[in-house]
Amino acid sequence: MHIAGGLYQEICLHPAWNALFGSGGRAAQALAALGSKTTLHSYFENDHSICLEPYLDCGIALDLHLRKSPIAFAYFHPLSTPHLEPSNIAQETSFHVEADTVLRFGLVEGDAIVNARRAVFDPQGWHSPLHFRENGSQANEVAVVLNAQELASRTSTSDIELAAGELIKAGDATVVVVKQGVRGAIVVDSRQPTRIIPAFRSPSVFKIGTGDVFSAIFAHYWGSENQDAATAAEQASLGVAYYAQYRDFPRGQLDRVNEPVGPAFRGSVAVWAATDTLGRHYMLEETLHRLRELGIDAAHVRTTSLDQHFAALLVLPDGLSGDFIEAIRENAVATRPVVVLDEAEMCDREGLLQLVFMTKEFTSALYQVAWAASTPGTI
Repeated sequence: MHIAGGLYQEICLHPAWNALFGSGGRAAQALAALGSKTTLHSYFENDHSICLEPYLDCGIALDLHLRKSPIAFAYFHPLSTPHLEPSNIAQETSFHVEADTVLRFGLVEGDAIVNARRAVFDPQGWHSPLHFRENGSQANEVAVVLNAQELASRTSTSDIELAAGELIKAGDATVVVVKQGVRGAIVVDSRQPTRIIPAFRSPSVFKIGTGDVFSAIFAHYWGSENQDAATAAEQASLGVAYYAQYRDFPRGQLDRVNEPVGPAFRGSVAVWAATDTLGRHYMLEETLHRLRELGIDAAHVRTTSLDQHFAALLVLPDGLSGDFIEAIRENAVATRPVVVLDEAEMCDREGLLQLVFMTKEFTSALYQVAWAASTPGTI
């Protein structure tokens, strides 16, 4: 498998993370873990850097083109909008990749022109075109893998299946895989019925790079192993759950051991939180904003008596009065799922663990409560 994609430094404050990955680097490592002979085509500022040794140690061949400076993505938390450094990135000359199977990502500092039998294209939401052939790339079969927002912003309809069909009818794709975050993915194939692929629960969620992992594993099974698009997408979704939990890559085909999540929501999420300080109020607003970005209708509630339209409850315990423990018990006993974001470990875990899901991680808390509010998944 040949990969054309970015090689960037990634830095995150909470949880702590500092690694040289980027879309191309992470995909190359994911494919190497699956035993695929992998070549990474990318830009880099120094092809003799010690930072590249983990790639060489995995047996990944590197075809690097010089760029003018290092590039880094910095996150406050994994769901935050990353800060890109430098802010004004010099554009490099496009490079060419010719191979049987190629996974091509959008790049921030240039572009890759591909000639392949089978190609998977993940535009990455940057300034890359949505249409694979727009830059002169050619392939007999093309699978476009992108998120719902990218698709809706560049087609004439917000209906996902119709928008994907536009790409196929225009000859820009054979297969379109639309990632929907907590709700899984939709596979629109010109030769098969449309399939909904569930997301799979994991006890913890590390979000940075999950889209890269999805595209890489899909490319392996669809592009190299010649499996149908739905089967490849299901393996990709299972692989994302594995990566999100372990921050590592699966070493082979995965069984359906994780619980699937349905593509719809049973209701809204209620958030209990104190707002008496700037920090607590900011935490509440960030929580509501990021839940809504995940497609969840969420609202701050100030009472322990919740309306029926709330399907799950998220508790931010910092600053809440002592009676919230009993309120959590009452809601949990009433079969309403409860998630507690306990960063400071201030809650009585022994008394609550049987009733609620507790986590120290912000991203994990939001995903768990979103999944709790979702319909049961099927395969």
